[in-house]
Amino acid sequence: MAKTAILLTEFQKNWTDKGVFHQLIKREYHRKNVLIHTKELLAVARENQNVIIHAPLIIDKTDKYRYPKTPFPARLFRQLAKGTWKAEFTDGIYAEGDIVATGRSGYDCCVDSNLVQLLKENKIKNVVLCGFTTENCVKETMIELQIQGFNCVIATDCTAALTAASQQKVEKQLQSSSNELLYSFLKENGKDLE
Repeated sequence: MAKTAILLTEFQKNWTDKGVFHQLIKREYHRKNVLIHTKELLAVARENQNVIIHAPLIIDKTDKYRYPKTPFPARLFRQLAKGTWKAEFTDGIYAEGDIVATGRSGYDCCVDSNLVQLLKENKIKNVVLCGFTTENCVKETMIELQIQGFNCVIATDCTAALTAASQQKVEKQLQSSSNELLYSFLKENGKDLE
């Protein structure tokens, strides 16, 4: 039986509440009501016992291996620093029982992290991607996961790009779906994304 996971990329306060990164996605994030839609999708996923995985980017200056590899803008603006409010999960997104991928150092959530290992351990075949920014972290992660053999879809209502045009471009390039269509899919947790 195929299992489905919801992958949350950077649902952290610096992106969703305030801060430099929030300014980058603010227009699209609010226009699309991303937080509300994501909470709705997570409620359906949890009700149907789908796996929820968070893949935060947390900058840790003491990690001499990963720190130099992390995206320059995050280091330059001192965003997402370990132990600060900026790196905390967005309120109402993380729940007990969710899985957190660790070790991430790049735009692609798979880089230096245990994400692929977690997906395999949980016998995940299908991945629904949510998060920021659609044209960078979400897109790069999806491409890598497809290379690794996972079926992937972008939850269009649960992602935000820098601009509407960038969002539409990625949606045309990669498989994407609105929450309406994903709800019925999540209720059939064993079904394959095709």
